[in-house]
Amino acid sequence: MDSTLQLKCPNCGASIGFNAEKQQFVCEYCDSAFTEEEINAANAFEADKAAAAPADTEDFSEHTNLYICESCGAEIVADENTAASFCHYCHNAVTLKGRVSGALQPELIIPFKYSRDLAENAFRQWCAKKWFLPGDFTSKGQLEKMVGLYVPFWLADCDIDAAMNCDATIVTSHRSGDYRITHTKVFSVERAAKMDYMGVPADGSKKLDDKLMDAVEPFNYKEFVPFSMNYFSGFYADKYDVDKAAALPRIKARIESGAEQVLRDSIRGYTSVSTKYKNVRITKTKWHYAMLPVWFMTYIHGGKKYFFALNGQTGKIAGIPPVSGAKLALLASALFIIFGVLGGIIGGGML
Repeated sequence: MDSTLQLKCPNCGASIGFNAEKQQFVCEYCDSAFTEEEINAANAFEADKAAAAPADTEDFSEHTNLYICESCGAEIVADENTAASFCHYCHNAVTLKGRVSGALQPELIIPFKYSRDLAENAFRQWCAKKWFLPGDFTSKGQLEKMVGLYVPFWLADCDIDAAMNCDATIVTSHRSGDYRITHTKVFSVERAAKMDYMGVPADGSKKLDDKLMDAVEPFNYKEFVPFSMNYFSGFYADKYDVDKAAALPRIKARIESGAEQVLRDSIRGYTSVSTKYKNVRITKTKWHYAMLPVWFMTYIHGGKKYFFALNGQTGKIAGIPPVSGAKLALLASALFIIFGVLGGIIGGGML
């Protein structure tokens, strides 16, 4: 039987093919390009890694349940001793679907450091100075819907080649009699560097807002430990539905921004600097699949969802609180009365 060799992109894992025009292997998904030697080395490494996969993936599958929300489609992962009863996204009931594939076992995990009590206290303090919250936003029933959630994250270790070409100016001036004479010198400045980026993160959940997850960063990677099912006890976890290929554009954008800033910061002593050309090429990527701790709560008000998130390791808070229309209307009415009374007093005094 004939078979087709399918090569994978070393950066994002998508299928990659030979581009006759460029004489390189080009990924149509992330636009990375590689030589034959680079492709062979990367695919050989992935094959060796797959062959050496840990045997405990079967144990992970055996002791992990997958719950499905029939309303919004969310997939919630919990250990066999945790009974998931509601969806933390839309608050509808969830049903047990079955076991989780062992292939979804994370490599690393940061355990929760914030208990439920600490998370609830932090939430109350966050709400304390927000006067126009709906009355039930901090109620006991709402706080019970706050869940300790392990969020799936892709972490990328990337080797890159970065280059930049800029127009830079040095402007000087001096006075001669009644005139000020200005001299402008224009220089072409080039910078190039090889850089290593370690653990560039992107969450792997479509249901979670990317900006919300970015806002609770950073996590302290020094507290990573090898994944163990024991840490799932009493908590929930999201099953990733954003694969490496889909996560790479976010990671690449972060790397490009950081690399450009490094190169720009190295250009000093000029009056102005204008970038003409920049190129950041990822030459090698190593992926890690990790679970990071977040206390998460959804609140539905006026038909709109509001999200609160607290970094379960550092306590950093992110979220946009809802606003009570009734409280705003009450304030407007009170201000109207106050200004009306003041206006009457001022008007009466003038008479």
